[in-house]
Amino acid sequence: MPAARIDRRAQMAARTRQDILETARRLFAERGYVETSVADIAAEAGVAVQTIYARLGSKHGMLIALLDLIDEESGVRQRAADVYAAGTPEEVLRAEIRLTRAFQERCGDVIGALFAAAAAEPELTEAVTEAQRRHRYGARVTVERIAELGGLRADVPREHAAALITAATAHDGWRELVHEHGLSWDDAESRLNDALGRSLLSDA
Repeated sequence: MPAARIDRRAQMAARTRQDILETARRLFAERGYVETSVADIAAEAGVAVQTIYARLGSKHGMLIALLDLIDEESGVRQRAADVYAAGTPEEVLRAEIRLTRAFQERCGDVIGALFAAAAAEPELTEAVTEAQRRHRYGARVTVERIAELGGLRADVPREHAAALITAATAHDGWRELVHEHGLSWDDAESRLNDALGRSLLSDA
């Protein structure tokens, strides 16, 4: 079989997988995870149910793949690179807060839907746990970078600093600021920068 034909098939398969994940992301946010079936996703994406199982394995497999799609949508890879590239402690902290803002601003709807359903759906546990692991890892990387630049307050242990960043920039934290208290995304980002900066960064 010609290589060009194989490449086209691979591209079509990848596009179909992307369409399925984007459809699942939208339906989970609109209807909730529990209320959305594989058949619903197949119908909306214009594919057979068997195609979903062939591309992603199961609804559970779809969840894990969805985390990567969410990262892609919010530009996590580039924003994480900004954390590493920042030259001052203040810039490092701003880059991390900006990363979590982008994640929540673009994808908070589906993240909230998955978190809300996790208590009743054991199969969601792995996906939610992985999302939380990534979030905590980002906070630890941020603190290590701030410490490398000599900007962490001497009286704040690194694990405490990471815990503060994790808590302040979690889904519930952003939701509280923006959706419950009516701050704009810009104002919420500014307030978090100010509060975490005063709590974690040295004056030196």
